[in-house]
Amino acid sequence: MIEQALNSEKLEVIRRRINDEDYLHAAIQRLALVMSNELMDMTQEGVRNERQRKRRK
Repeated sequence: MIEQALNSEKLEVIRRRINDEDYLHAAIQRLALVMSNELMDMTQEGVRNERQRKRRK
């Protein structure tokens, strides 16, 4: 019962945040930053791997 009350309180907090436009904008910015960093890491790893392949020849 206490667990249900805690879960419903957490859900209410999440609902309020979702309805807060500033929170949503900040969350979107954080997601975009994380995704951009991940993509950049993937690209840089590809460049490193390509350089290693060229050296082996």
